[in-house]
Amino acid sequence: MSKKTKVDPRIKRTNKYLRDALVELLKEKDVTSITIHEITEKAELTRGTFYLHYQDKQDFLMQSMNEVLEELIEKVKPKQNNEDSAAVEENDESVSFLKLFEFIYDHSDYFKVMLSDRGLPQFRSHMTEIVKKRVYGELISSIGEAEDGLDIPEDILISYITSAHIGVICSWLESDMKFSPAFMADKLTSLTLLGPIRVAGLENKIKLPY
Repeated sequence: MSKKTKVDPRIKRTNKYLRDALVELLKEKDVTSITIHEITEKAELTRGTFYLHYQDKQDFLMQSMNEVLEELIEKVKPKQNNEDSAAVEENDESVSFLKLFEFIYDHSDYFKVMLSDRGLPQFRSHMTEIVKKRVYGELISSIGEAEDGLDIPEDILISYITSAHIGVICSWLESDMKFSPAFMADKLTSLTLLGPIRVAGLENKIKLPY
């Protein structure tokens, strides 16, 4: 994604109205069935206003998606810290996870419909890349540095972790977020660093299928 630029508050407000309208419509029908007229009518804006900002519906969908994911990046990426503290580094993961779940919680209607069958097919893959590169970029960087010592190929490990994270997020949304963002961040941190079998307390209880 390109570097974030300052947006006029009025344009930002208009974009939000249109995005909120899209979310409401996606609760009722598939994204391919939604028209520009329906979006502008739901947002109580004119088609002329829509075309001041977007070329067509596809342009609107892609820009809206990128705007939300850019906000997500800004929310979860670690802040620059001049202190050389091991404690700060160790907490980067859990802090990023907490910010991730807080952001999704605050925009739950959007993420719920966009990650569903009614949303944009590209959204899940774009979000997966965000989680992979920005939420735990330091972890993946350290994996790359220690590649010679890995027991499995790096790409398999990264795909496993990323898919697990997105799956957890989707399940959380589908359950109407019955657990708090803090609870989810804590458990996801433990699962990532220690593994599901150990965290679940099954290390000495599970019977291997071979």
